[in-house]
Amino acid sequence: MPFFEVYRKGLGLYSRIAVGIALGILALFASVSLYNALIDMPPVTEGAKIPLVDIGLTWGLVCAFVLFVFLLFFICVFVAGLTTGIMPLDSAGKKTVDFLIDTQSELQKVSWPTKYELVGSTAVVLISVVVIGLFVLGIDWVVSMIMEYIDVL
Repeated sequence: MPFFEVYRKGLGLYSRIAVGIALGILALFASVSLYNALIDMPPVTEGAKIPLVDIGLTWGLVCAFVLFVFLLFFICVFVAGLTTGIMPLDSAGKKTVDFLIDTQSELQKVSWPTKYELVGSTAVVLISVVVIGLFVLGIDWVVSMIMEYIDVL
């Protein structure tokens, strides 16, 4: 069994990409949050800087980078189904990939509305929202007038 082999390659591609991007953004937010929490930590060595960007190399930056790489590894395991050789991790990754593949196949089976039906439904919803909003505004105005008349407001 080769390490880092993609499980069921080519199947469920769109759902895997969408979930991978969403989880990647969450991993980035987690890393930035950790960096902001640890921003006051001392530098790794005096005067150490990251080349090209001229940012001081602090322990907070190192911890945030390690967290980001760690989370990206798990994203690859659970979205691409990479085989790692760790049985519990591999089986959980395969279950997740199978779920994503099944999700995409179910979405492809759905009968999606035509453009005409979609525009009509959207127009009905927008008109309903405006009518309900005007109704609530009118009721609010009437109740406020009554409250002002009886000197509650």
